Amino acid sequence: MYDRSRTNRLAARPPLVTTLIFAAAVLLPALVFLILTLHDRSHRREASHQDALMASLRAAEQTIVAVQGALLAVERVDDATGGLNWGQIQGRRSALQGEIRRFEQGVPHLAGFVVMRPDGRVALATGVEVAANADLSTLDTVRRLRETPRVPLFDLAPREAFGLSPILLVGRSRGAEGRPPDGAIFAELKVESLLAAWQGFGSEGGRFALIRDDGVALVRSDAMDGRGFAPDDPIRPAIAAGRTAPMLADPFATGAPQVVAWQRVGTYPLVVVYATPPPGVGRWLQDNLLNIGISISLGLAFILFAMRVRTTDRTDAATLERLEANAAELRAEITRREAAEEGLRNAQRLEGLGRLTGGVAHDFNNLLTAILGTARSLERHLGPSADERTKRLIAATVAAVDRGARLNASLLAFARRQPLTLATVDANALVQNFLPLLRRALDETMSVDLSLDPSLPTCNADAAQLEAALLNLTINARDAMPKGGSLRITTRRAWLQEQALAGNADAQPGPYVAIEIRDSGQGMSAEVRERAFEPFFTTKAPGQGTGLGLSQVFGFIRQIGGHVSIQSAAGRGTAVTLYLPLGSAMDQPTGGTAAAAKPDPHSGVGCTVMVVEDEPAVRAVAVDMLQDAGFAVLAAPDGPSALALLREGAHVDILFSDVVMPGGMTGVDLAREARRLRPSLGVLLASGYAAEALAQHGGAGDFELIGKPYDSDTVLTRLAAQRQRQAEKA
Repeated sequence: MYDRSRTNRLAARPPLVTTLIFAAAVLLPALVFLILTLHDRSHRREASHQDALMASLRAAEQTIVAVQGALLAVERVDDATGGLNWGQIQGRRSALQGEIRRFEQGVPHLAGFVVMRPDGRVALATGVEVAANADLSTLDTVRRLRETPRVPLFDLAPREAFGLSPILLVGRSRGAEGRPPDGAIFAELKVESLLAAWQGFGSEGGRFALIRDDGVALVRSDAMDGRGFAPDDPIRPAIAAGRTAPMLADPFATGAPQVVAWQRVGTYPLVVVYATPPPGVGRWLQDNLLNIGISISLGLAFILFAMRVRTTDRTDAATLERLEANAAELRAEITRREAAEEGLRNAQRLEGLGRLTGGVAHDFNNLLTAILGTARSLERHLGPSADERTKRLIAATVAAVDRGARLNASLLAFARRQPLTLATVDANALVQNFLPLLRRALDETMSVDLSLDPSLPTCNADAAQLEAALLNLTINARDAMPKGGSLRITTRRAWLQEQALAGNADAQPGPYVAIEIRDSGQGMSAEVRERAFEPFFTTKAPGQGTGLGLSQVFGFIRQIGGHVSIQSAAGRGTAVTLYLPLGSAMDQPTGGTAAAAKPDPHSGVGCTVMVVEDEPAVRAVAVDMLQDAGFAVLAAPDGPSALALLREGAHVDILFSDVVMPGGMTGVDLAREARRLRPSLGVLLASGYAAEALAQHGGAGDFELIGKPYDSDTVLTRLAAQRQRQAEKA
């Protein structure tokens, strides 16, 4: 009903009230704009810090690959010259140079090698033109040779000896372990090539540097003279104190504060530093267009309202109610938008880390395959005649590859690219069967209690990966309870609503099997809890953890279409809940995993295999491995080259090809065309991708697939099975 008295009161409103309304039309939008701007500024700063941290992380990973490849090549040069004295080296200079140049292949950014005498004079060099009898005795690393023999050395090559192009020397002392050093061997890394690779990870205006722990700058975007940062620069103290969060500083003396992040290069005494300008005014305006629009809209709404109050004598009370409702809806919309943006940012950050991690892990698989194949080929080549030291070195190499493969499996788990064997699993049985191992992972001062729902339905999961996730969570709980405590594992039914799955596109609302692991430990702060699932993020002391445990849990659960949540507060313990999709009632549940029996490999005599692999190192290892087993081998770097050999009439019994290759033709495309040309042709494909990721490249189709890194036993066994099937069809 229309209220005339209320309208009259509004029409007779005193001028002071109208003035206050006009003041509110200006001040309130300004206040809203200030609040939103401060909020967005915080998020822009966090995004800038995260981008800088990611750029330094990717540059450090690139540097690790380059340094490890260089040191491995230095080992090969040492093996080639280790039995020769300096007179023999001088006499065989030309022959040795030709032999050493072969070791440069496949190592990123490598320009050549330098073999240095004990007095600092260069005895042998390849790649970069080095001045005759160049003297390296003035280098700091050379002076430390006798103090730290066989320890990796890093220094900037003197320009008077190596020319204008800056060269980073990576090497170690020459000679067998346990004996005095006899000179040194250095690999020459092209600084300009390394910087070019780094710049692809940063933003416009960003600068990179590689510094030693003693402060010497080996690589800088703005200078190549070995000059380090200023003595009063806060970066070095922060690195020495173990700080990992980005900060504002000006290490490159640009005259303005920069967002600076850094990453250690593995276990080497090196740190990659990246600095980038903070977001400028243009970016600020772009990011705040919505805030400005909201503020202007609020201001206009209040101004129109004030003008109406001032100029009309008939104001309906419903207008006030509608304005109040609009304001409340606008505030609620702002709150919902902020919550949605926060969830999207977190999901995009983890998704970006997953893509980066998956790409690195795939390349790492190729590297591990080449290393493992080389070690196995060397083992077969030497046979029983190998001395004990060589056997130990080969065993150590294989063990290192195994550790690397396990680390890579954790990376693939986070990236959701690990191969999974999904089955219907009885979660209660799995927890009970795995409980003895979980107890052994805890200290005597810690207890474990179970609370299992007897009516729990089965779930769909990979039993082995689920056991690994439970073990990772148990180990984390143990480390969070240094003075002892209790661990409780609970299973129950759960129903997840759409709100609980915000930011998780892999899961759907509905019923789940929940496994909760709750400890009475130290708990996590909100900042730590926010980053808990990031790979390599850890609050443990150096050497006590890789930071991949929770990443494996996160990636595995997301990959099977589930969800994971963390409830924790500082000093109040932590509860991690795994939500697993329900299993099929038609399948027989399992409480664990079983290993498949491995058939015996067969001789390759009388069989021709075509190896198609774009990575030269992996291709060479595969060819050597098959030839050692008696196979006749043809090799091709890509699909079109392989098809050309087949069309020319080359005799091939089995095609052994990588799946993901450059040039537009995948291994599956090649296999299909080859089968069309040769219907009886055997096909074996290899890839470091899981089935989900492999589907982006066309999948494996109906062809047999093995994963990388692979060893000779696996390949030979699969090839033997291919030959057996061909014999049965003949």
